[in-house]
Amino acid sequence: MGMYHPIGHLATLSFLSELAGPYQHHESALLRAIEALEASRAVWREELDSYIDARLRQKRRGRRAPSPGEPPPSGMGGHWYASTPDVSRRAALHALKLWERDVRPDSADPEVRSIVRACIATGGRLTDEQRDIVSRRRTSDETDEVRRPITLVVSASGWSPGVTV
Repeated sequence: MGMYHPIGHLATLSFLSELAGPYQHHESALLRAIEALEASRAVWREELDSYIDARLRQKRRGRRAPSPGEPPPSGMGGHWYASTPDVSRRAALHALKLWERDVRPDSADPEVRSIVRACIATGGRLTDEQRDIVSRRRTSDETDEVRRPITLVVSASGWSPGVTV
């Protein structure tokens, strides 16, 4: 089994520090960090098991491939699985801030960087125009440099493309 790091390895460690405190130096903070990570993984496992059950039922009915808008829950997909949406949004915003801080200016897609900056500035609220851009850019043929921040933007906004809000 691989390591569970829902918003990326470094972002997950950094967010755990935000949630639990300086876990590298204090045992009580370390226990809180472990508890938070285990809780996130448990929610992810529930969603993954639910997805697997649904796909098995679909396959029995002859639908061999999932729809493009139905990706399986993944452990590294840019989403902090939590029982409360606020924690998921906070984690995604945290990861977006790290992405924005660390991305090289010449390597970032200008449209994606603009969406990321707007998402951070508004705490995850997207305009209709920004949602259209996210929907258009959230395709399987995009590079990981585009897919990762776009997935984080979707998580930070609490919005799911294809679902009217």
